[in-house]
Amino acid sequence: MADPKKANLQSRRRKTGAARTQRSALSTQHSALLLRTQHSLLLLGFILAVALSVLAARTQVLPGDIGVTRTLQALFGADMTWALWITETAKPPWMYALAAAVAVISWLVAGWRAAVLAVVCAAGAVLGGPALQNWIARPRPTPEYVRVVVASPGFSFPSIFALVYGSTIGYLLILVAGSARGRERTLWVAGCMVLLCAGGAARVVLGAHWPSDVLISYLMVLVWAGLLVRFA
Repeated sequence: MADPKKANLQSRRRKTGAARTQRSALSTQHSALLLRTQHSLLLLGFILAVALSVLAARTQVLPGDIGVTRTLQALFGADMTWALWITETAKPPWMYALAAAVAVISWLVAGWRAAVLAVVCAAGAVLGGPALQNWIARPRPTPEYVRVVVASPGFSFPSIFALVYGSTIGYLLILVAGSARGRERTLWVAGCMVLLCAGGAARVVLGAHWPSDVLISYLMVLVWAGLLVRFA
């Protein structure tokens, strides 16, 4: 005659094993769905970035550029000290310090591969940006349309500032969004978004870039960063 206690123990073990198998299958399905979603978003972002870049190359001013610029300039007033200071953070030597800081934080958050890819992301954006800017040759904003506080050399799109900030702070944003957890992730994501918005607004209120320059440049470099983060 079978021992009831032993039979009951074996039954519980079978149920536990079945539950673990089910949880494992659900986890695998969730991971596959998440991976497909990430691939779809990257592809969509790439297509949108290319389409908008072509549009920016063919159009000096996109709808909303003048209105948004004038609104921001009226909102922030005449004192542009803050905007000039933020602009300097995307130029040598500060941009090297920014890239180094992001690499160190990436190492702490996700390991050495994330740190190496942070450097690759920043280097690719900074080196490729000027060549793309000269090829597209979109004119910068002029006093005919908005107030130009500082006349910047070169062309308007893509925004080198946005490429620098997007390839460093934007890279960190995507990395911590996928690696950190709980309150830590919320704080990092919020901080990165504030910096990206402040940086973009600074370039627009100075009359150095159109809002479309900054937004499309951010989109371009975030797609690049998102691709690299997948290998972190």
